[in-house]
Amino acid sequence: MNPNGYLINFTIPRGATGATGPSNGLNAFGGKYNTTTQTLNLGIGVATQIPLPTSMPNLNTTYTPANSITVAQAGTYEINYFSNVSVAVGTTLTQSVRINGTNIPSTVTSRALSVGVGSIYSGSVIVTLAAGDVIDMALSALLAVGVTLGSGVNASLSVKKLN
Repeated sequence: MNPNGYLINFTIPRGATGATGPSNGLNAFGGKYNTTTQTLNLGIGVATQIPLPTSMPNLNTTYTPANSITVAQAGTYEINYFSNVSVAVGTTLTQSVRINGTNIPSTVTSRALSVGVGSIYSGSVIVTLAAGDVIDMALSALLAVGVTLGSGVNASLSVKKLN
């Protein structure tokens, strides 16, 4: 009612209803991880793939080849990665996430490690992927060295499509 006691009734026009978005949330996601304490023997400057034997739930991704995630749809993806490692000989150790065997530059992390001291490598990156791209993680060192993956979850890699 207005101040004079009259009832005011009006209708607000509405626009057209927009398109319905996906009902399932993310259209593509997947992940792999490792819980096995083990030692990887790295050669000098040779990239060695980090084992990721255990699969997480997935949609529009596959887990072949081994220790990797292959995306089925092109788009922009968020990649999250983690590892907990130690070395048998003090050296510089580099970890990277790779697309089809090529390092993603923003994921390349090098650290000088002391013998037996654990180091955590982790991060997140947003990249554009093509259908069929294969994502994995690798380690390399300046010296031939044994690299031990720690106890518990010692490495993980996951992807989720943002658009």
